[in-house]
Amino acid sequence: MKIVHVIVNENDKSRVERVTRFMPEEFEHQYVTPAEIGSAEGDVIHAHRWFECGQAAAKYAAAKGVPYVVEVMQSDLDAYHKLFVFSKRGAENVLAEAARVVFTSQSQQESLAQHLPSKTADTVFFHSMMLLEALDPFWISNIRIHPPTALVHIKLLYVGPSDSHHHLDVVHHAMKKLQRRNYDVSLTTVGDLSEEELLEVYRSHDILLQLDEKTPSTQRFAEALSQGLPVLYAPDSVCDGIFKEGQAGYAVNPKSSDDIARTILNVSDLFGTIEQHISRLHPLSQFDGKEQASHYEHLYENVRHI
Repeated sequence: MKIVHVIVNENDKSRVERVTRFMPEEFEHQYVTPAEIGSAEGDVIHAHRWFECGQAAAKYAAAKGVPYVVEVMQSDLDAYHKLFVFSKRGAENVLAEAARVVFTSQSQQESLAQHLPSKTADTVFFHSMMLLEALDPFWISNIRIHPPTALVHIKLLYVGPSDSHHHLDVVHHAMKKLQRRNYDVSLTTVGDLSEEELLEVYRSHDILLQLDEKTPSTQRFAEALSQGLPVLYAPDSVCDGIFKEGQAGYAVNPKSSDDIARTILNVSDLFGTIEQHISRLHPLSQFDGKEQASHYEHLYENVRHI
C-alpha cells in the first residue's frame, strides 16, 4: 500500500517518520509538499496539517478517487479561530469530507467541537480519532524515573525559544512569593539543545513548566515525563487531558502567580507520590512510535476501503 504524506517541511517529515519507520515493509511512504502533490501516486493521502496541507490533499483525493486523512495540529486551530465565519467553510469541508480526522490531543477535539457548526461537528467527530505525537526513540530508550526524594531545592525548568519567555514573568513573581516564605526555588530556561544535552538538563531539574496556552506540541511534555519530571501546563493546552490531574502534573492558570506558587508547593509536598504516578505511566506507550505504528497500519487499511 502506498501512503502519500503531505507535509510542510523536514520537521514534519521527522515527526511522521518516528512512526512510519516501525510500520511493515508492505507500506510504502512518499513525502510531498502541497505544491508537489500533483506528481504523487498513492492509495491513501495523509495531510499532516489541516490548514497548510488539507486543501491540496482534498483536491488530489477527489481527482484520483482515493481517500484522505487529515491531521489537526495546534497551529491549525490557531489559524481557524482567526478566520471570519464565512471564511471557515472551506476548511470545515476539508474535515467533513475526510475519511478520518486525527487529533493529537483531547483539548484540540474539545476546542474545535465548540466552534464547528453542529452538523459538521457530528460528521467530523463520527470519523475522528486521537493519536498522540510520537516521541523520538532516543527518549524511550533512555527512560528514567526521578528519585522520589523530598525537594529541598525546587529546581524549575522551561524549555523553549527565547521569544516565548514573556509568560515567565508571572513565574518569577510566583518564585518571589515562595522565596519570601523561605522556600529555595530556582528557574532555568534553555533553548535549542541536542538530545543528549537536553537529557542531562531534565535529569538535573525537578519540574517542567509548559505554561504557554499556545504550546504547539506535546513533545516537551512527553520528554519530561520520560525523565520522571512532573509538568505544570496551561488549562486547555495540548497537554491538558492526556492524563488525569496529578498523574503527570497539574493544569495551572499561567496568568496567576498565586496559582503557580500554590501548585509548585503542592507538587513539592507530594513529589514522592507524583513520582510513583509517573513511574506507572512508563514506558509511555502512548508516545511510543512502535505502538503507534500499529494504529496507523489499521487506520490506512480501514480508510483504503471507504
